[in-house]
Amino acid sequence: MKERSSLLHFTRWLRAAGACVCVLVGLASCDQEREATGAEWVAPPDSAMPEAFTPDEKVPHFARKWTMPKGFQGFTERWNKRNADYVKSSLESRKAECVAAFAAKLGSCPRSEGAVTATVGIRSSLRKCRTFGERRRLGDYLVYREYLDLPRDLKWQTGDNQPELGSPEARKGGTLRLSLQRSFPGTLCPFGPNSNNSTRRYLYDDIDIPLVRIHPGTGELIPGVADKWAVSEDGRTIYFHLDKEACFSNGIPLTSRDFITSLFVRTSEYSAEPFYGDFYLSRFSRITVYGNGAIAVTLPEARPAAPFYASLPACCTRFYAEFGPDYPTRYLWRPAPTTGAYRVDAEGVVMGRQLTMERVPDWWGHKRRYMRYSCNVDRIVYSFVAEASKARELFRIGQLDVFSARDADFWYEGLEIEPVHRGYIQRVHFSNIWPRNSFGFHLNCSRAPFDNKNVRLGMQHALNIQSVIDTVFRGDYVRMGSYFMGFGPYTNKKITARPYSPEKAREYFALAGYTEEGGDGILSRPDGTRLQVVVSSRIDPLYANCMNLLREDAAACGLDLRFEQMDDTVFFSKLKEKNYTAGIFSWGFSPIMPDPTLFFLSGYAYNTDGTLARGTSNVTATASPELDAAILACQAAATEQEAIEAHHRVQELIHEEACWVPGWTTSYWRFAQWRWLRWPDTKEYSFCPPRYFDPLDSHLYWIDEDELRRTMNARSAGEAFPEQAIEVPLPEKL
Repeated sequence: MKERSSLLHFTRWLRAAGACVCVLVGLASCDQEREATGAEWVAPPDSAMPEAFTPDEKVPHFARKWTMPKGFQGFTERWNKRNADYVKSSLESRKAECVAAFAAKLGSCPRSEGAVTATVGIRSSLRKCRTFGERRRLGDYLVYREYLDLPRDLKWQTGDNQPELGSPEARKGGTLRLSLQRSFPGTLCPFGPNSNNSTRRYLYDDIDIPLVRIHPGTGELIPGVADKWAVSEDGRTIYFHLDKEACFSNGIPLTSRDFITSLFVRTSEYSAEPFYGDFYLSRFSRITVYGNGAIAVTLPEARPAAPFYASLPACCTRFYAEFGPDYPTRYLWRPAPTTGAYRVDAEGVVMGRQLTMERVPDWWGHKRRYMRYSCNVDRIVYSFVAEASKARELFRIGQLDVFSARDADFWYEGLEIEPVHRGYIQRVHFSNIWPRNSFGFHLNCSRAPFDNKNVRLGMQHALNIQSVIDTVFRGDYVRMGSYFMGFGPYTNKKITARPYSPEKAREYFALAGYTEEGGDGILSRPDGTRLQVVVSSRIDPLYANCMNLLREDAAACGLDLRFEQMDDTVFFSKLKEKNYTAGIFSWGFSPIMPDPTLFFLSGYAYNTDGTLARGTSNVTATASPELDAAILACQAAATEQEAIEAHHRVQELIHEEACWVPGWTTSYWRFAQWRWLRWPDTKEYSFCPPRYFDPLDSHLYWIDEDELRRTMNARSAGEAFPEQAIEVPLPEKL
């Protein structure tokens, strides 16, 4: 108890110091306008914003009462025109592609590779022509109608027949203390410059409640902020009825207006986020607002699990009342409200050191099925601790409640400590079926030497990943195969990583012109260009250990591997700007099926003028017409079988491009926890449903305050509990 009390005093001191820092940052960045920055900022009332529509705009009565951020007036007309131009240009491009594909097929030998590629292009182009033709006939993208205009014959679904989540034994209260071994984020914005950092998921992605969700046990759809939904007969339009009690974490009710605000602010040039413009235009054909309580989203084509893919994001309209050209700086440290149970605690923001999430008082979802037994702790404190050894010591002495054990040395030897032997700390091995992260070595195809495919193929054989698995991870990890692993039938299990082979590596390097061997065994071209690759990563001692092994084996292949580590923000900025050669990292994925669009569509690699596209997620700068066609086929798949076949083809082509060297992964998550952290043990699920990578993401745990006191008293008295290792297998039905 004394240690937790000391930590409490220390935390209060940090908060006070952090408050001073926040003030100074605000003063320095906004011309002495402290109210313009900081986590303590409060959104102004609706009356502070102008009317959403001018008298000339024809909208229903309910929309006349809307107020929106400055600059919204005329947005509907502007966006509808932008959509019309997009559809027109896309239709013309698809027609041109179709003509070119026909010409290519006529000029190719029957059954040749060129003829096959041309046939794929013809089919894809014709399909997209039909899709964009239908979109053109559909008309406006943004449509406003009265709630009573909803179709009368809709067959509403509620998803209320799935197993309950969490445990009735869960108790609210307590504080969960965790460490993040990464740099403090450069912004608290959920979108915009530097927002795609590794901390965002803790503040937004894993917290926000979407329109509909995936049940983590069964994989079926369950309600989110929409309490019911319906799908049109053609499978393309999904109707969402908003839960009347749903509101944001600042207490402001959620309405249909907030989905239009999201479209407005995310696609604005002020947010400097190129992804969202394409996201809305390519993913959706129309958004129809039915009063303040319902929306309908029309997809370009019918697809499996349509409600999930029609789930639009929402933004609290009042929060963006001051949205404008200075958004990246004005909103830099303002945490955005979400519909989830937690929000950033202004007093718990210690710049550079700590972020605290607090449970929203009287959260709207606290009585809802699937939510009522979740999000139990009052506060989650994230401390940014760069040194793994320091974080481990904080955990050992009881100042952190949970600690990840992905490092095999820590799992086997590091947990051979007294608190474990005396039963105060429990070891947990959690088996899961969550899609694996795309961990591996991403190669920048726009930069030498990886602009040469033979070098990329040589790199595949020059990295002895299996040696890392056997040595660093004690053989507990497995080698990745497909870029999209863990998606069940959507994963192409036939794809396997290319094995380490100095002979094959040198063979490919020779084809790329690296034929001369120096005195140190490293290859070079006749002009003296040395085969040297700099591999970048965020600061992580584990990566450094792995690179030491890989570098020695790569040298046997004639490859000189160099390694550089940097701050998280700097690293991800280099990736998105494509200012790197090779990078160790992963994208995190979620069910139901993979989405290769952002990561491999050529439009996110190069602009139409041929220049490199900066700030996109296609960090490998992969540009392949055949891969583009396969990705479009994924988007057009109307049945599950079509989607499976299309995704398998995409993964084959990614493998052929050799733009990614598969890394290592597991089928489980290991961590250690103090015994006062409790988990559900119900008829449906023991511990946690399996569709979570890290069980903490479920927020189904709770702090047992009685057990905490009991443990602390036992430690003080020198008493012990039985040593406990918790093994959580996959449910038998899976």
